[in-house]
Amino acid sequence: MLPDFLLIYIVLAPGIVALTGLVHKWIGDKVVMSLTTAVVLSAGALSLFQLFAYAAGIGGAAHGGGGGEEHHASLIAMTTGVELKQHIITLMPWINIGEFQANWAIRVDTLSIVMMAVITGVSGLVHLYSWGYMSEDPHKARFFSYLSLFTFMMLMLVTADNFIQLFFGWEGVGLASYLLIGFWYQNKAPNDAAIKAFVTNRVGDFGLALGIMAVFYVFRSVEFGPVLDAVRHNTMVVPVGIHEATPVRELAIPFLYWNVNALELIGVLLFIGAMGKSAQFFLHVWLPDAMEGPTPVSALIHAATMVTAGVYLVCLLSPIYEYTIYAAGMVTIVGAVTALYAATVGMAQNDIKRVIAYSTCSQLGYMFFAAGVGAYEAAMFHLFTHAFFKALLFLGAGSVIHGMHHEQDMRKMGGLAKFMPWTYAAMLIGTIAIIGLGIPHSKIGFAGFFSKDAILESAFAGATAQVMFGQVAFWFGIVAAFLTSFYSWRLIYMTFHGPRQETHDDHHDEAHDAHGHDDHGHDHTPHESPWVMLVPLALLSLGAIFAGVYFYNAFVDHNNEAFWAGAIYRAAENHVLHDRHDVPEWVIYAPLVVTIAGFLIATMTYFFNRGIGKKIADSGGPLHALFSNKWYFDEIYNATLVRGAALLGNLFWKADKKIIDGVGPDGVSAVTRGMAGRLSKMHTGYLYHYAFVIIGAALVFGAILWWRAGGAN
Repeated sequence: MLPDFLLIYIVLAPGIVALTGLVHKWIGDKVVMSLTTAVVLSAGALSLFQLFAYAAGIGGAAHGGGGGEEHHASLIAMTTGVELKQHIITLMPWINIGEFQANWAIRVDTLSIVMMAVITGVSGLVHLYSWGYMSEDPHKARFFSYLSLFTFMMLMLVTADNFIQLFFGWEGVGLASYLLIGFWYQNKAPNDAAIKAFVTNRVGDFGLALGIMAVFYVFRSVEFGPVLDAVRHNTMVVPVGIHEATPVRELAIPFLYWNVNALELIGVLLFIGAMGKSAQFFLHVWLPDAMEGPTPVSALIHAATMVTAGVYLVCLLSPIYEYTIYAAGMVTIVGAVTALYAATVGMAQNDIKRVIAYSTCSQLGYMFFAAGVGAYEAAMFHLFTHAFFKALLFLGAGSVIHGMHHEQDMRKMGGLAKFMPWTYAAMLIGTIAIIGLGIPHSKIGFAGFFSKDAILESAFAGATAQVMFGQVAFWFGIVAAFLTSFYSWRLIYMTFHGPRQETHDDHHDEAHDAHGHDDHGHDHTPHESPWVMLVPLALLSLGAIFAGVYFYNAFVDHNNEAFWAGAIYRAAENHVLHDRHDVPEWVIYAPLVVTIAGFLIATMTYFFNRGIGKKIADSGGPLHALFSNKWYFDEIYNATLVRGAALLGNLFWKADKKIIDGVGPDGVSAVTRGMAGRLSKMHTGYLYHYAFVIIGAALVFGAILWWRAGGAN
């Protein structure tokens, strides 16, 4: 591991340099862009060096000075004998209220090392790429400041050593994503997309907050060390308000009038948070609309980092999910359904960024069902390789959009390979990586081949071991692999092959204006992107090709226990990662077969017979309508949740206005005002009126006194 001061630099420097955006009027846009890019690129270089050194075995022993704490013997995984090696750098105290303790700290273990490399590596390249992509935007300093803020928040999330700091980072990336998605705030679509993402994530975050509360209720701590150690060792715990100690794995707590297993409840609630952040089924609707933000945002947030936070959370909390049945089953089935659902929708989209966005949803589904069946290492491996090829695909799409003068509709493209050869080569590499093309029983294949096949083999091994929904996950994953190959090659053929489409319509003008760029003229010839955009594509291409074969042994094969060093926990009875080597041969070759099948069908439909796809779309069949309309989720949610909430809010508003306010403050004030108005009419200013009132009052009071005196006698 790196020295403490470098680790602190990696985590904190992007947040500090993001503040330069506040003074850009005095220091200039170029200074803000240069500082943010230099800092994040240097943090990425250090993080990648740390990962490579750690994987090579020369960086496994933590060293460094000042504030570091080593956690070794106290955190040995009793059932597996794997020692948990992690290095804690306490920055400063934060919350100290009785048993509720939380510090600002940096936790360095294998999980955080991998995530730091992914976040800073991709973010650094996105910063560099944005010099070209955002060159015409008048608000470059604000954009680069937001990118660095997002990077900082994501680093706070993955290096937290307690749930409260994790929640801070979790909400921070939600804020940064809101700002970046709605960067072009002058237009309605980006604003709507930003609000949709923010609100949808709040639903998931409510579950996460409840889960954190449940953790403190059960364990009387929010620090990862004591909580996860208690689960590993099945420690006796005494929940808040309870005086009897119970082994944590057997503990049942009251929830909604039922007694439920504590770990099951915590696992489900925390996974609801992961569903929102990682755009899983039911809470996925924000991710495609988030493509309204600039394309570099899509590469950073919606491909490589923020959406993987949920996968990271599940793998970090592997001790909890190892001892649950229903929570782990929920992770599996939601991931499997998401993988298949998003792949079906991706086939029928025409916006180049939305196709890649739905592929992100689908690949995240793979990661989740891998974690659900117990193959956490395979889930993290796919997260790692996915970061390279998905960032490559998004930045490649951005290069296409840039070269096409901000056109995103693939139906208006075609024949771009000869105009943009370097972008075409990068997109081709990304496509081969995402479809997982490789030769089984060999080390020949792109990054996605090694990680996706490890997931599918583990799912089958899990099904054999009677893991809940393991069989469903495997078959859904196989079908999704076929669909992924189909829509990925469809994108390549529609964009880069065939005749060039010359037509442009008003939608182009709207999209063009929305992005805030100067007019290039719609009849310009497509052009290749500048080198500042191509260099990140080249570097990501290397990762998309070699990351899988290089890290395969460390992540999921012979050296995985030494590499993960206890950061991921597997119970003694969990053998899915090992048993995947014993699956039947047809399981090993099935992904290759369906991948080739998807390629052949896409080639016949969109390369040799380009009109077939258009005829299918124009026919408007029920299946195509279902997929192109995203299974009508937006319409269903709008008809039920959105309109229902509006109706309920309107009802409550009217009840508040007419009943509560009408009877309460408004009613009292109205009565008072009416009485005062009537009394004011008596003040006429005429002396004889006042004399009449005085005489009348005297007569009345006199009569009362006479009556009282007569009554007394």
